[in-house]
Amino acid sequence: MRKILFAFFIFSFSCATSQKSSVAPLSFPERNPAGAGVEVPTPLPSSVNSLDECIRHLLFADKYISVSDYPDAEEEMEEAGKTCSKDNPDYLYMKAVLLDAEEKEREAYDYYWKAAQIYLKKKKMEQVFKCYSSMLSINPDGKEVKELKPYFEDYDY
Repeated sequence: MRKILFAFFIFSFSCATSQKSSVAPLSFPERNPAGAGVEVPTPLPSSVNSLDECIRHLLFADKYISVSDYPDAEEEMEEAGKTCSKDNPDYLYMKAVLLDAEEKEREAYDYYWKAAQIYLKKKKMEQVFKCYSSMLSINPDGKEVKELKPYFEDYDY
């Protein structure tokens, strides 16, 4: 039995390595040349300059948040605040993400709620769900979470 399993293992390994892979190789984020294993944001597409200034700052803030560079993310959010409408749900959502990352959960919760309400009016349910799931992780018993819950309940279960 061992010989059969061993032969199967060798056969499957040799088959797997002899075929050309059509999957693109994984790409990893760049590392900070200064060391310390700190990741730096991956470059944005060259068309970023053609984007709306508000969206451009939000994208950069998102990149900085993704590598835990909160001071630079805060700077980008300040710049976004100068060009974004205060009722822009993308701005509110990104502000919530930054506050959440900085462990300012109560403030983040409020911004997620504001963004969720606007996304809901615009029927952008995927975005509402992102807000809802973040709010749920901060305060699962919040009245706002309970208001959003019916939109995401599956009555089949």
